[in-house]
Amino acid sequence: MAAPISKKVYIFGHSFVKRLKDFIRQDPSLRYDLGLTGSPMIQYSGFPGATVDCLRNKLQDILDFVPDIVILVVGTNDIYNPNQSPLSVASAIRDFVDTLLFVHGIPRVIVLQTLHRHSPTCHTRYPVDIHWFNNRVDDLNSLLIDWLNSPPHGRAYLWRLKGFWSPECIRTNFADDGCHLSPRGQHRFFTNIRAAVVAALKQSI
Repeated sequence: MAAPISKKVYIFGHSFVKRLKDFIRQDPSLRYDLGLTGSPMIQYSGFPGATVDCLRNKLQDILDFVPDIVILVVGTNDIYNPNQSPLSVASAIRDFVDTLLFVHGIPRVIVLQTLHRHSPTCHTRYPVDIHWFNNRVDDLNSLLIDWLNSPPHGRAYLWRLKGFWSPECIRTNFADDGCHLSPRGQHRFFTNIRAAVVAALKQSI
């Protein structure tokens, strides 16, 4: 009997993906296959500063890999732009998801919830009004929950990230710039992605 074909997962997005890939490489306790049974093939592609449009322009990278599951990490850089509204960003993400699902036949697409930013304790290249930014993030996430976590999609889902919202989690899981993740935050991000992939593989979402 032939061995079962390993599932293929593409983790695709902005700098969080690149930073996670680098972190896994440096941490012997973590594995690129997320420690999952069946040894799925997992590809990581992260592009610093990437917006939805940037990722759409790299669509062929996804298609060449022919994944069973795509994990999208996108939204932070779009919502930072005052010329974009939460509605326009959510619409662009939904359109990208629909393209993956219905034009190119990707079986499952999971969009990770966009995280808040927090007051930095060091100089940051991209300062922002935290209250303004986080309100926009909340609106974006709310729209995507309404649009993705219900029919007619079925094969798309907004994954709510756990471990980044309480005051203690904020203190320990974010880097000094208030935007990127600390080493502990990287572990938490890894755990969230693993849980999302497991749920998608089990088709429990």
